[in-house]
Amino acid sequence: MGVILLYESEEWSTYALRNRIREQGIPCQLACMEDGIPWEKLSDCDLAVSRVFASAPFRGHDRSLELMPELIAYLREKQIPMLNPYQSHFYEVSKELSTRVLNEHGLPVPKVYGTFHKREGSSPEEILNTLYAGIEYPCIVKPNCGGRTTHTYIIHNEKEMEAALSQIPNIEMIVEEYIEPVHGFLTRIEVIGGECRLIVKRSVTENGLSAYHLGSKYQDYPDCPQQIREAAISAMRILDIRFGSLDIIEGSSRFAIIDVNAVSNVSEDNTEMFRFDLMKETAQYIAQQYREIEDKKEMKQL
Repeated sequence: MGVILLYESEEWSTYALRNRIREQGIPCQLACMEDGIPWEKLSDCDLAVSRVFASAPFRGHDRSLELMPELIAYLREKQIPMLNPYQSHFYEVSKELSTRVLNEHGLPVPKVYGTFHKREGSSPEEILNTLYAGIEYPCIVKPNCGGRTTHTYIIHNEKEMEAALSQIPNIEMIVEEYIEPVHGFLTRIEVIGGECRLIVKRSVTENGLSAYHLGSKYQDYPDCPQQIREAAISAMRILDIRFGSLDIIEGSSRFAIIDVNAVSNVSEDNTEMFRFDLMKETAQYIAQQYREIEDKKEMKQL
């Protein structure tokens, strides 16, 4: 009984979330997907919560991602609820899919030039010949399933494209329009239960990218424009992500949602820096959903 927290990486945040859920008076177990699908724990749980990141393969955790579709199919069949809901995992692991869906709903996203999969032995010239026509420079090339700016390149011309293609691993990549962050930062928004709970600026580093591990600085963003807040909430509603994060670029003439995460990460020093306990707030939302599930079970038994 209780909550099962599925994870693949030994992150501080995973253990913090488990502890915060338990503080809500709810039983919570951890299960590492690298050890295989925890069938026994799943059969005895009331709610599954995924902490399997799209960046798992970059830590050698391919197995976790490979097993997720089978695990989700089992949860659907047994009608065991999952947070975020089942489909959100597939948005987590495909930037092309999440961007396409948001675009279909009229939300601001970068233009996608296409995806490609570098094969063993493929030369940069061969890959360039398979890329979609109409690519405009600058553009950005990054893993379709990934995160933390790993194997991410801002490309200004064909020569830089050839250089990047010679370095990337044999994985699926997505090529998108590059939108320059004219204000020198990206906007990170944490949305929980349909509300923007944390909005910060994350500075752009010398290589044009923005990430904590690259040395980006964070700053509160209390005057974030209302239209950006509304777009963030709409994006999460469309993708049915109950708690997660978005990265948004404010360009010279428009803003665009460049990344959506159904699994948010945070470190202990981030919690102190932001004066906001993301794992505690997430745990409170999970606890609320868990209690609603239990209440519905009790009603059925009456």
